[in-house]
Amino acid sequence: MAKQTRMVVDYTDDMTGLPLESTEVEEDFRFVIDGCPFSIDTHKNTTNEVREALAILVANAEPVISAAMRSLAMKSGTVEKKTRRTNPARSRLLKKIRKWAWDNNMACEKSGRIPEDIVMSFRTSNPGIDMTPYDEK
Repeated sequence: MAKQTRMVVDYTDDMTGLPLESTEVEEDFRFVIDGCPFSIDTHKNTTNEVREALAILVANAEPVISAAMRSLAMKSGTVEKKTRRTNPARSRLLKKIRKWAWDNNMACEKSGRIPEDIVMSFRTSNPGIDMTPYDEK
């Protein structure tokens, strides 16, 4: 006679201790406290109650995203890349300064800080251009 092995999976709501049908199980409810990740199996209704209870904390909290998490989210497309510049006039002026530097055979990188000597040369060579956005930083 051949032996057969069967695996039986019983779901239990980790919050209430009551048995659950597989259709009632919320996909692992995951959360992190003090950097330690946790996971619980709960009924969908219980999960909603937990989310409601945590809503006040979440509303007053600031999300902390590590560089690795941000990189992963960027690759998956779930997070849009934030731009650092909030002043479009300054961005346009910086593009003009870079183009002027390249046209005048000056060493200027495509991004990052523009050397101050290039900015000063641009100022003296272009007295009619408003440098206020650059000066405001």
